Amino acid sequence: MYSGKVLGVTGLPLSGKTMVANMLEERGFSVLDMGDVVRKEMESRDMPSGKEAEFVNNQRDKNGMGAIAKISRKYLEKMMDGRDIVITGMRGWSEKKVFEEFLGDEMEIVALWASRQTRKNRRNKRMRKEDLKGQEFHERDLREINNGVAKLMALSDVLIINDDIEIEKLEEKVDEKVLSR
Repeated sequence: MYSGKVLGVTGLPLSGKTMVANMLEERGFSVLDMGDVVRKEMESRDMPSGKEAEFVNNQRDKNGMGAIAKISRKYLEKMMDGRDIVITGMRGWSEKKVFEEFLGDEMEIVALWASRQTRKNRRNKRMRKEDLKGQEFHERDLREINNGVAKLMALSDVLIINDDIEIEKLEEKVDEKVLSR
């Protein structure tokens, strides 16, 4: 059993998962970003950016819905030095179970929610490659929901509404709802 606290962060694309993970990092957490794991694994296989959905779906077809969590374990293991850890980008209950089995303990899930319009506005500002290529916004949301993010959000321990609020207000919510638990 891992001695530090491990939190999972989930939500639809552009809901603020990375922002919350960065806030937790500023407060002493180590961060494992599953999206970064996917990009690193794709790069190691000489796969082009913009094919993230294809890569993830292929891994899930071969290794089940917890496939990305299984790939992420080697990165998580390198971080396990006793500090608290936040895993961001979790997309389903199967991933939660893979991590809990690996850690030997339950983990809390923090879900972030933001409206479609807020997330679209963030996409236009962020301009990450996978935001510009591949599936359309609505299709990407449906894929994430079908892959289990809605279940993970519904069964989360903490829900943070991150809809069109200032960063200071989000920090207050993280301090109040996540760190004070």
